[in-house]
Amino acid sequence: MKDYVYDGSFDGLLTAIFYAYQDKDRVKIVKAADYIPHLLNIKISVSTETDKADRVYNSIYSKLSYDTLSNIYHLYLSDIPDVENVILDYIKLCFKYSDTINLAKNNDTIRMVDKYKRRAYGEAHLFKGLVRFKEIAPLIFYSQIEPDHNILPLIIDHFKRRFSDQHFIIHDLKRQYAIIYNLKEAYLRDLSVEEGNQLSHSSESDPFESLFKSFYQSITIEERHNERQQRSYMPKRYWKHLVEM
Repeated sequence: MKDYVYDGSFDGLLTAIFYAYQDKDRVKIVKAADYIPHLLNIKISVSTETDKADRVYNSIYSKLSYDTLSNIYHLYLSDIPDVENVILDYIKLCFKYSDTINLAKNNDTIRMVDKYKRRAYGEAHLFKGLVRFKEIAPLIFYSQIEPDHNILPLIIDHFKRRFSDQHFIIHDLKRQYAIIYNLKEAYLRDLSVEEGNQLSHSSESDPFESLFKSFYQSITIEERHNERQQRSYMPKRYWKHLVEM
């Protein structure tokens, strides 16, 4: 078996697919960060090549459909183990049978694609209401999140529109990168947990945080407290970064 090892980026994945798709041997695509050498496997390091990534992207878009391309991107962002090879199987399936194969809900690959793209999209929608900011400097706000899926690319435009008049950082601690908005543009960049903790503790107290806690307590009706229902709307694994909790 050949292991195609890429850098973890979407363009890197498309580059790896370009080479792996036409390989007649058994292949596996894996992120460099997750790669474990195997004695019987041949490692092939794949450098991201924009022209090759563009060829795969344009081929999927023009010969299949935008919806199929969107499915691939959301599946990539789901960040599930071995997602690259699910994507490779899905692309081969679509090119063999056309994108109408997406209607075959009895197919294991199609069911997996539907399942995990919905999870990524659903979590992104959920976090549009679960991000809690802390003012770390005058009119500069910082938030820490730890989503199950790689949702920052899916929420960046929402927060750019919603908070267009303030500087903010939304930090994914799990993947150690963040959305940075500087009033002109929003972009993604690497940001370590240590750097995030320094930002988080750069201000002694945030009056807005205290105000929000007071508001939350004032509207809480103890007699109607239902933690089970609360968890159904807001899973407990997210509570760590919610100041009201």
